[in-house]
Amino acid sequence: MFSLFEHLFDIIANEWENYYGMKKIIVILATALLVLNRIEAEEKQQPQPISITFSSVVANKYLNTGTGGVLSEDPASQTDLLLTHKTGAYLDLWTSRSLKGKWNEGGLGDEFDIGLGWNGTVRGLSLHMGTTYFDEPRLFTFGAGDILYSHIRVGKDWKHLSLTAGYENYTTMPDSGFQGGNLFSLTASKSVPSWKDRTSISASLAGVYDTGTLGSDKGFFLRGNVGLNLNISKRLTMNVVSANYFIRRASDVMISSGFTFSF
Repeated sequence: MFSLFEHLFDIIANEWENYYGMKKIIVILATALLVLNRIEAEEKQQPQPISITFSSVVANKYLNTGTGGVLSEDPASQTDLLLTHKTGAYLDLWTSRSLKGKWNEGGLGDEFDIGLGWNGTVRGLSLHMGTTYFDEPRLFTFGAGDILYSHIRVGKDWKHLSLTAGYENYTTMPDSGFQGGNLFSLTASKSVPSWKDRTSISASLAGVYDTGTLGSDKGFFLRGNVGLNLNISKRLTMNVVSANYFIRRASDVMISSGFTFSF
């Protein structure tokens, strides 16, 4: 009888040991999963040092984004590679390629821009400032016929509207064929998301005073943008259609479509 109880005790002890061992394993696994989830959550919350955004559009023509002056009546493919540091500093590489004629044959439809700047918030105001070198019309002939573009924009967001005051300067290089100038602007803009943030409609309207930049007429004019975007995923956005319009003595509009991908 004693041996039977001793055998039963051994069985119970072994089962308890196995059970206790399994509990330890379960606790260890659960702890490991919690730690991994915590690490993953912290990694998601911590911004990456550098973010990369690539966009590409095809436009019906190429208009200067500041004055609305016609640079090329031919359709153009325009791409942008934006590298932004977590501090707000950025490097912007932008190109335009005319879809007619040979590459870099001297037309203003072909262009390569290098921009440096900073974009962030200061005391509740958005601040964007930078300088961009327009390499045109002959690419990679730096200093000849090119343009140096500088800008600063200060904005404030409200519930129903955003207002931005801006200053733009165009400084022309030797043999550019253009004269420099300045633009002073006040822009009202609004973006409306819909369909559970899958789509958004954006619009802007700016009143601009032009000192006669790049051969344009001196005086006031209107410019703006209307666009429809479709968010395919967190990284990919389709720019379904966008229209940049300029209302002045010679009014014009540039229509484009493309995509934006965030790495």
